[in-house]
Amino acid sequence: MEEHLYFQLTDLLSLKLTLVFYDLTSSYFEGTHCPLGKHGYSREHRPDRPQINIVLLVTPEGIPIAHQVFEGNVADKTTVPDAIKVLSKRFEVGECVFVGDRGMVTQDNFQALQEAGFRYIVGFHKRGREVSDQLLQEYQDLSQYTPLGEEGALLYQEIPAAKVPAEDAAENEEDYPVRYILCHNPAKVAEDRAFREQALQEAEAQLQHLKEWLEKEGPRRGRKPTAKGAMLKVADILNRKGMARFFDIDYDSNKRLNFQRNQTTIDKESLRDGKFLIKTNSLLPADQVVTAYKNLMQVENAFREIKDFIRLRPIYHYNEHRVRAHVLICVLAYLFEQWLEVLYRRHVESEIQKAKSIMDNETREKELKQLKSSYRSGRRILEELDEIKAVDQQFIDKRFYSITLPGEAQKKILGVLGLPLPPKVLVKE
Repeated sequence: MEEHLYFQLTDLLSLKLTLVFYDLTSSYFEGTHCPLGKHGYSREHRPDRPQINIVLLVTPEGIPIAHQVFEGNVADKTTVPDAIKVLSKRFEVGECVFVGDRGMVTQDNFQALQEAGFRYIVGFHKRGREVSDQLLQEYQDLSQYTPLGEEGALLYQEIPAAKVPAEDAAENEEDYPVRYILCHNPAKVAEDRAFREQALQEAEAQLQHLKEWLEKEGPRRGRKPTAKGAMLKVADILNRKGMARFFDIDYDSNKRLNFQRNQTTIDKESLRDGKFLIKTNSLLPADQVVTAYKNLMQVENAFREIKDFIRLRPIYHYNEHRVRAHVLICVLAYLFEQWLEVLYRRHVESEIQKAKSIMDNETREKELKQLKSSYRSGRRILEELDEIKAVDQQFIDKRFYSITLPGEAQKKILGVLGLPLPPKVLVKE
């Protein structure tokens, strides 16, 4: 069915798959009898529940072209080879750029993509690798970054090949040179700093409470605290939100606990605020690589819509084939919703191009502002069309449906989608 729909959409939407976005999510069960339901990494913060993992392959416009259902304990990186097979064999895609998050970063996956003739764009780890620390330290001057697009809400800078560390330089083969692009999101800086400061303050408050407790003449009950026991409590406090490296701790034989922030480490960590790193072997210009990676949110939006609006969860089935069918129906429903959104978006973008040719500046700006505010999501389109009702009525011995008259908003949507206005009456056989 997905293969058939893909080739239909290729005709209907002039779909050409040059970029494909990949991501994975999980959905938990209330029951325990589904053979697919396993305990694994829960993205919904429900590790107490068995779950399934769902993979989506999505076009840049947000159209889901394929999905797969895996057991709940499957690791992200192990699902990539199956996704490559789907693209190359089922959809006959000969060449495209595979866009994914850093969960798929393994050398085996890179090799599989290369063998399939695909290039990749992936988010690269900010922490725990020499390349990240080195680049963050060297490229602090934001004036050297390039704004992305007209608004410049995101800054980026491509790293010269000579700056790539030795362990990654080996990947720079002649046909597939690896590139790194460092990005800075100013809007995310304040959020990262606020999150870290709150975590630091919470850790300080808990450490202060422990310090006061240890400095009492002696606990009323139980054994006296040992140095080892005290440090275990300190470790528990600091490891909850990864604060251990941000504090210098000292506990002496007189039961005195002293702590202070390690400002040098905090300052080094602040270099990461708002930053993310992209790794690619595509030939696309740097700005298009960054835009493609940003558009990976299309998959996250798809998962959110499938879970919330289409109501993937709760899953009441437990037979494997019924669970898979339930997920399939939800993905198809999202495909329909997103298809409506793409048609409407393309119409608005076409009208915007026409409006740009208006000579009078005031009229042009007014028209452009109005058009840009007229975008509708697929969900919004469905909600507005839902206002058209069929009322079951009877006149003498005839039963029929009386259709409510569409308003101006509904008429416009139907016109954009190329659909006729509904009849006023439908006879019920």
